[in-house]
Amino acid sequence: MDNSIDMKKAQNKLQVGPSPHIRTRRTTKSIMIEMLIALVPPMIAAVYFFGWGVFIQLVVASGVAVLSEYVFQKMTHRKVTISDCSALVTGTLLGLSFPVTVPLWVVTVTSIFAIVVVKQWNAGLGNGGIGRNYLNPAVTARVCAKIFFTPFFTDWILPTGFLGGPYGGVDAVSSSTPLEFIGHGAQSVSNQVPALRELFLGANLGGNIGETSKLAILVGMLYLIFRRIISPKIPLLFIGSTVLVMCFWGSFDLEFMLTHALTGTLFFGATYMATDYSSGALTPGGKTVFAIGGGVLTALLRIVFDYPGGLGIAIIIMNICAPFIDQKLMPRIYGHKKRPEVKFDRQSPNQL
Repeated sequence: MDNSIDMKKAQNKLQVGPSPHIRTRRTTKSIMIEMLIALVPPMIAAVYFFGWGVFIQLVVASGVAVLSEYVFQKMTHRKVTISDCSALVTGTLLGLSFPVTVPLWVVTVTSIFAIVVVKQWNAGLGNGGIGRNYLNPAVTARVCAKIFFTPFFTDWILPTGFLGGPYGGVDAVSSSTPLEFIGHGAQSVSNQVPALRELFLGANLGGNIGETSKLAILVGMLYLIFRRIISPKIPLLFIGSTVLVMCFWGSFDLEFMLTHALTGTLFFGATYMATDYSSGALTPGGKTVFAIGGGVLTALLRIVFDYPGGLGIAIIIMNICAPFIDQKLMPRIYGHKKRPEVKFDRQSPNQL
């Protein structure tokens, strides 16, 4: 009896895929559904503060994102993956990243860009998709949209209630972002900045619809941590690093520190964008460096480059650095003093 094994046939039967290679009941779809559940509090707050027009914006952003992925994958003869809900999450994040006054064509173009150019085409850096993206699609599209469609981001409206907003009800009242009053080298809080309570609750505060209520985002963050979808150290270190830098810049002014923490996209981005599995760091040490680096960069962009937002660019820079950070901070193997030398290549199906 011949007990020999044809190695070529055996190798042909082996299937390899992107990491992680751990058996668990949790799937990409289940994780994305948890993300959508965690986005419900900011969505409720957005509707409460900015009116029913928020529904239209979210439907357009998420619908175009899903449709773009479906059409692109069909046209390129790839496996259709819209059922994993990742495109739906990207679209929802984008929908919450605009003020309610933004034209729907801007939302449409940005959603298509996020899915086709960044997620599927991988910005020209190789094959795209879950586990292979170098850049976070929602963050990159948002930054590009802000560069090319700035006029639609400069004038925000104050909350007008469920029946208000640009689609009916009372007229909109334009408002400047509080970051404008604590940027430009400022080291103290201007009288024009809303009180900390308003910044936390989002009451009487203009801005991108999903980012004004830090209370709602905090509820979403705690849900993701409780469900073990995200590591708590990423949002906490990200926000904490920004606040710590501002602590020194503002000469330990507590109000100045908290105002920076509660303004802009810091809470929203640190919770829903910096925690992205695909474009962020994967190793334990890498996650720590990624979060601290992103938080420090956000603060420096606000101070040195007078760029009030800064968070989107900070995350993109850390996205680019993430593979190199993981490569240097691979966990030591038990019994070995040196870290394993691993080339972290997201385009390789055998990546760790």
